[in-house]
Amino acid sequence: MSYQRLQSEASRVAVNAIQLFEALEQHRAQARQVKGSMHWKHINGREYLYRAYTGGKNHSLGPRSPETEAIQQVFEEHKAEHHAREQSLKEQLQLHAAYVRANRLNRFPLAGARAIRALQRKEIPFRVIGTNALYAYEARAGVLIEPEHLATADIDVLMDARQGLRIITALAGETLLSVIRASDRSFQPLTQAPYEFRAANAKGYMIDFITQAADPMKMSDFERYLEAGDLKPVGIDSLKWAIASPRFEAVVFDEKGMPLRLSTVDPRAFVLHKWYVSQQPDREPLKRHRDEAQARLVATLLRDELRELSATQAVERAFPHLLRQQASSRLDEYDL
Repeated sequence: MSYQRLQSEASRVAVNAIQLFEALEQHRAQARQVKGSMHWKHINGREYLYRAYTGGKNHSLGPRSPETEAIQQVFEEHKAEHHAREQSLKEQLQLHAAYVRANRLNRFPLAGARAIRALQRKEIPFRVIGTNALYAYEARAGVLIEPEHLATADIDVLMDARQGLRIITALAGETLLSVIRASDRSFQPLTQAPYEFRAANAKGYMIDFITQAADPMKMSDFERYLEAGDLKPVGIDSLKWAIASPRFEAVVFDEKGMPLRLSTVDPRAFVLHKWYVSQQPDREPLKRHRDEAQARLVATLLRDELRELSATQAVERAFPHLLRQQASSRLDEYDL
């Protein structure tokens, strides 16, 4: 078998750490209530309470009075409580990280995890695809996939070209390159070509930005939105199927044992896409064999472990009928 089911102790550790992380996520979702600051401002001999927001915006809450003084006090108390709770949850996660490492659940490459967190902090929409998606599938299935299926020194970041304006808005004047460099200053474009889509750090770990494209030889509107010196997601025709497939999320653990929410494509779509590329005559033999092995592996996970994922019309609509039919007949009679 290409994977091992988690032992009871490892499962307990994973569940506890994930619950803590989800509590932290829910807590951070409430951060808008205490973002910014409040201060008094003198105007024409009177004091006014102002709420300051990120980006330099200020909003007056009225002249100084018992009511506005109470508003400021409640805000400062809530802000202090929010900060204290976040620190407590983070400290608990640090403690749990040791148990995660002891049970060898710390699987996701650290460089990739840091880059993903940097993109998530900017609220940039994307999904991780390719080999790294296996970490999400094994986490949800409660198994550990054998290392030979996971070994990779790069990560594929899939962006939907249709969300180009949303991505540019989230960047807020930064670039894709500057965001990932915030996680590791050694990331540099692999070449100086004007349409470079890949960056590598000092240790050779690479990040590829990719997107769907009807015609890879033509510049998309998404590419035009990006800064001239930024990385340009490369267009790949077959990715239109992955883009149209349902989103799949799981909490994984990086090499230090810290949790990371990983968003990827539905495993049923993964099977179909990997099988498709494995059948392309221009695919390198080593990659072709690995693609097919990964397709068979995830098909087995779906059959034996992820049984709650029944057939979905979303996947059926996204992938051509002939492709699904051919894949089903070849992948150990697995019903896609």
